[in-house]
Amino acid sequence: FIAVENIDSYCVLISSKAVYFLKSGDYTDRDAIFLEVKYDDLYHCLVSKDHGNVYIQLTKKAVNTSSGVAMPGPSQQKPKV
Repeated sequence: FIAVENIDSYCVLISSKAVYFLKSGDYTDRDAIFLEVKYDDLYHCLVSKDHGNVYIQLTKKAVNTSSGVAMPGPSQQKPKV
């Protein structure tokens, strides 16, 4: 555990291995996690502002199945919170 931040209707929990986004309410229930991004799977992180809102875009690594190498490409997952 490193830090926790309450933001509007959800909570961000930062640990040494991953970032967890949790629904508001009971943070002790694993079902409260709606997004988990492990640092090993993280390719890029971008913070942006739009009309007074702050967004975090997390780009997860895509795995090229033919070589088994993780590389950026069109199949990247980019959740924006």
